[in-house]
Amino acid sequence: MAEDMYTAGPQTFSHLFPVSAEDQQTLTSSSSDDSPLVRDNAGVDYVIVFRFPTNEKDLGLQSRVEASLTRLLNNLSRVGLRYQVKPGRSSNTLLVLVGCPLTTLREELERERIRDFLLGIRVRGLDDNDDDAGFADINDLTEAERLRIVYEILTSPEADGGANISPNVDPFIDSIMALHNDEFEKHLVRSWSRKWLINNEDLLHIRNHFGEKIAFYFAFLQNYFLWLGAPAVLGTSITILGFNPLSPWFSLAMLLWSIIFIEVWKRKEQELAVQWNVRNCSKHERRRLEFKGEKTARDQVTGEEVPFRPAYEIFMRRAMSIPGVAIGAVLLSVIVACVFILQLFLHEYYTGPFHQYLHYTPTIGYVLLIPTMTNIYSAWMRMLNNYEMHKTETSWDYHYTQKIFIANFLVAYLSLFFIAWIYIPFGDHVLPYLTELNVSHSHEKVDFQRLRGQLVYFIVTGQIVGFATEMLLPYALKLVMPKIKSIFSKNGKTDVRSNTSGNEPDSKFMEKIYKEVDLPEYNIYTDYVEMVIQYGYVSMFSSVWPLTALCCMVNDWIELRGDAVKVCRYTRRPIPSRAEGAGPWVGNLVGRL
Repeated sequence: MAEDMYTAGPQTFSHLFPVSAEDQQTLTSSSSDDSPLVRDNAGVDYVIVFRFPTNEKDLGLQSRVEASLTRLLNNLSRVGLRYQVKPGRSSNTLLVLVGCPLTTLREELERERIRDFLLGIRVRGLDDNDDDAGFADINDLTEAERLRIVYEILTSPEADGGANISPNVDPFIDSIMALHNDEFEKHLVRSWSRKWLINNEDLLHIRNHFGEKIAFYFAFLQNYFLWLGAPAVLGTSITILGFNPLSPWFSLAMLLWSIIFIEVWKRKEQELAVQWNVRNCSKHERRRLEFKGEKTARDQVTGEEVPFRPAYEIFMRRAMSIPGVAIGAVLLSVIVACVFILQLFLHEYYTGPFHQYLHYTPTIGYVLLIPTMTNIYSAWMRMLNNYEMHKTETSWDYHYTQKIFIANFLVAYLSLFFIAWIYIPFGDHVLPYLTELNVSHSHEKVDFQRLRGQLVYFIVTGQIVGFATEMLLPYALKLVMPKIKSIFSKNGKTDVRSNTSGNEPDSKFMEKIYKEVDLPEYNIYTDYVEMVIQYGYVSMFSSVWPLTALCCMVNDWIELRGDAVKVCRYTRRPIPSRAEGAGPWVGNLVGRL
C-alpha cells in the first residue's frame, strides 16, 4: 500500500520522479499505511521559481540566464536531488520541481543525528534499540522534518555539502517554495473550526506539518489567549460594578499579571522544546549563503576554510545602518503624527463646511496610508539588514525583528502617548489660537475620554480592519482574480497556463502548482507583531479601558483559527525550520513592561 502511494502519488504525475530500486526496497520494508514515507505531491519536495527578464535589447541576457539555469541544475545533480523543469504561468518563468531520493535523505539524516547528539539536542537516538528516536530511521521522519532537511541540502553552502541555492544569491531564482498538503490542511481547518480550545495534540500536528517555528507561534497564541481570561474577568467586573479603573490596585494587578504570564510562557517554551526534540538547537548555527567574506580563514573548530570578514568591518556596517533605521522611524513617526493631528482637528475642533464628510478622512487615510508606509519601512529594514552581513540566520532574524518592531511600536502607541502626555495636559492652550485664526469649533475641554476613545479605536476598529485585510480581502481576491484573468485571456493576453491542454497527464497537478506560485509568502513577523502590540495594549492601557482584555480575548479566539486558515489556504506553505521558542519576541514582551 505504502509503496504504491509513494510511487504513484497523484496518478497523473508519477512519471516525474520514478522510484529507484533501493528506494523501492526501503518502501517495501515500510508497509504501514501511516508511514511518513508516503509522500504527497508525487514526491515533489520543493518548487524553485526561476524568473528572467525578456529584454531583447540586452544581448548578453540570454547567455546569463542559460548559465544560471545550467548552474542551478548542476548543483541539484551534484547533491543527489532529482528535478524536472516545467514551464511557468508566463513566458519568463520556469518551475524546477525538486525531489529528494531516500538515499540522499538518509545520508543527510545521519549527519544531522550525529550533530544533534554531540550538541545535546537529541540525547537519545544512537542506540538502534531505542524506539523513541532511531539513529537514522527515515520512517520516523515527520513531513516537516523531511522538508527541513531537503531545504538545508538546497540552501547550504557547497563547502557544507549543500547545493548553494538561494534567491538572495542568484538574481534569477525568485523563490523556493514547498507545496501544500491539501488533504491534511483541509482536515486541520475543519477540525479547528469545531473546537473551542486547541490542545497539545493539535500543536503537535502543526509541528509535524509546518515545523517548530510555526508551532511555537500557535502555542504562544493559544497560551496567551488562555491567560487573557484573568484580566478579562477582572476588567468586566470593574465595568459592571462601576469601580474606578484608575485605582492603583487595578494597575498593580495588571503589572503582576504581565510578569507572571511572561515567566510562565518561558517555562512552557522549555517544556515544548524538550517534547519536540529542539532544545539547544540554536547551538547549530548554519552559515547564510548571503554572508560573503573578502577572504577565507580556517575555522578553529572544524578546520575548514570559511568566508571571513574582520569584526571591525561588520561593526561599521551595523553602525552605518543606524542612521537608516532612524531616518525611517522619523519619517514614519511624522506621517503617523500628521494623520493623528488631522484626525484630532477634524473630530474635536473643526465645524466648518463639509464637516460630516471630512470627519471620516483621517480614518480612511489611516487604513490606507499607514499599512502601506509600514510595508515600505519593513522592506527598507530588510535591505539594511542584508547590508549588515549577518553570518547566521539567528542573527539576521534577531536584528530584523528589532528593526520592524520599531515601526509597529510607533504606529500602535505614538498617538496614545501623544494624547496622554501632550494633548490632555496642554490641549486647552490651543483654543485661544483657534479663536485668533477665526476657526469655528465646538470644543470645550480636554478630558480623559479622548484617550479612551483612541484606545477603543485601536482595539475594536483596528482589529476588525486587520481581520478584513488578512482574511476577507484574500478570499475576495481568490474569487475575483480568476474572472479578471479570463477577461484578459479573451483580449488575447494569454499565458502558458491558459494554453495548457487539459488532456496532458500532469495538467491538474501543474494547475495546483501555478496557483500556489501566485500566493504570497507567509510572514510570521506580522503575526507576532500583532500579538506583541496587543499585549502592550492589555498590560499598559487596561486602566484606560478595563474591557481591553475581553475584546482582545474574543479577537484572539478568531485570530487563532484565522491564522490557521491563512497559512493553509491564502499563503505559500512556510519553509519548516527548528526553533527553541518564540525567539526575540519574548524580549519584546519584556520591553513592554
